[in-house]
Order: sequence, then C-alpha cells, then structure tokens
Amino acid sequence: MGLALIAVGLLAWWLHRQGLLIPNIIRLGGAAAAGLLAFRLLTTGRVLAGGAVAAIGIGWWLWHARDRRDDGLADAARLLNVATDAPSEAVWQAWRQAMTRAHPDAGGSEAEAKALTAARDLLIAAAEKRREADGAGGL
Repeated sequence: MGLALIAVGLLAWWLHRQGLLIPNIIRLGGAAAAGLLAFRLLTTGRVLAGGAVAAIGIGWWLWHARDRRDDGLADAARLLNVATDAPSEAVWQAWRQAMTRAHPDAGGSEAEAKALTAARDLLIAAAEKRREADGAGGL
C-alpha cells in the first residue's frame, strides 16, 4: 500500500510539473476511483461487478477526454474568425487583419495582441500537422 501511495504521489508531481494535473483532475480522479474500486471487487471474487466498474471507469476516461481533443483550437479559430481546419495562409491573413486593430500601436492592448498571436501559432501548428499527416498518408 505504501508503494502505491508513493507511485501515485510521483505521478501527481509529474503531472503537475507538466501542467496536466489541474486541467485533468476530474478525469484522473474519476478514473482512479473506478480503477481502485474495480481492483478491490476483482480481488474479492466479484468479477461481474468489478468488470462493470472497470467499464464505467474506462467510459469516464474516454468521455472526459473528448473535451480536450481540440486543445483550444475552437477558441483560437473563433478569435481569428477562421475555421478550425483553415490552411496556414488563411490563418496568417486573418491574423494580420486582426492585428491592424489589436496592436498596441494601433490603439489595441498588448494582451489582445498576445492572444491573437497565440491563436495564430496554435492554428498554424495544427495546419502544419494536418499537412504532414496528409503528405504521409499519400506515401
């Protein structure tokens, strides 16, 4: 039991250092609770109940994973007024147009300019990833 607590503590520390603990606390906590309960049920001979709880835990994990699949792409696309699957050229054009209003020298704020630049970088990275995947799929 002590070794398990050390392992959980080390995992929590690593997730915290990666910035993944707090955003995933509900997902991790629910899956961990279901996993522990399923393990307990299975080790006491209640196979059907343990299997059901394990299935619920896996479902919990997958259900909460769907919320993070876009990694902020929807917000970034909304900020630049482009589609989430927009090509990098369209993202650059939308960013330039938005920066004409948001740049601090044009009367905008530094925070708004940083948000637009972060959105641009995220959407361009996603576009490049899609382009590389399309290129690899054609080989």
